[in-house]
Amino acid sequence: MKRHKFTKWNKEKLSIYASAALVVGVCVVSGMYAQSQSPSRTQILDIRTVEEGKVTTEQMIGAEEAVLPEVEDNVPVTAHTKSKIPMPSEMAKGKEQAAMDLTGDAELAEVGIVAEEVTVITERPQEATLHFSGEDGMSWPVIGNVIMNFSMDERTYFATLNQYCYYPAVAISSETEAPVAAAAVGVVKKVGMNEEIGQYVIMDLGDGYQATYGQLKDLTVESGDKVSRGQIIGYVAAPTKYYSLEGTNVYFKLEQDGTPINPLNYFR
Repeated sequence: MKRHKFTKWNKEKLSIYASAALVVGVCVVSGMYAQSQSPSRTQILDIRTVEEGKVTTEQMIGAEEAVLPEVEDNVPVTAHTKSKIPMPSEMAKGKEQAAMDLTGDAELAEVGIVAEEVTVITERPQEATLHFSGEDGMSWPVIGNVIMNFSMDERTYFATLNQYCYYPAVAISSETEAPVAAAAVGVVKKVGMNEEIGQYVIMDLGDGYQATYGQLKDLTVESGDKVSRGQIIGYVAAPTKYYSLEGTNVYFKLEQDGTPINPLNYFR
């Protein structure tokens, strides 16, 4: 039998065949591994099929599960919690309604909430309107003599101040502790203290008229009270230092639209 000898050329040819076989084997194994690791075709949502409206039910369910909103860590996931989370299909429906909304309720439309307009009617009690008439006049707040007259046209002598000045009110002499009555129907607008006229009450009489009572104490009314004509509003106090020479008196000023007028023309 004739034996073949391996020549140098035969060795090189065998080496080439072995290398080629190794490369083919590696390619086959790599392809099989890549195929096993690739996602299923049913899990891939083709953009073209979405645009053409050819999405299957299984694909839509997979897409909805993929975009579910995250729940806060500190809120337990229960059946009640899950029921409050809108599904993407509901969110899409809400957004379509929001796009057509012309009333500004787009935010509520996205979660499917319909806002109901509620009209609340509040009835306020009607307050009696005050009226002051010069024909009806006023009652005297105390019984006594006028020791200082109203004078806004010319200056009058003020004994305590030892000077001539304008006087926008009248000072009616009285005794300490004597009751002071309301000269007309009105509403107490303000109660305060003044260095010149002591404790005072300002009363709204209506129609732009306002009365101020001064040199008072032990008031029986407060701001907001409605007072009838002749009702006791306080008592006569000791005179302030501005009336030390004039003696105990009640300070009374009447104004119309903020302008002092002579109250002696209205006393009856």
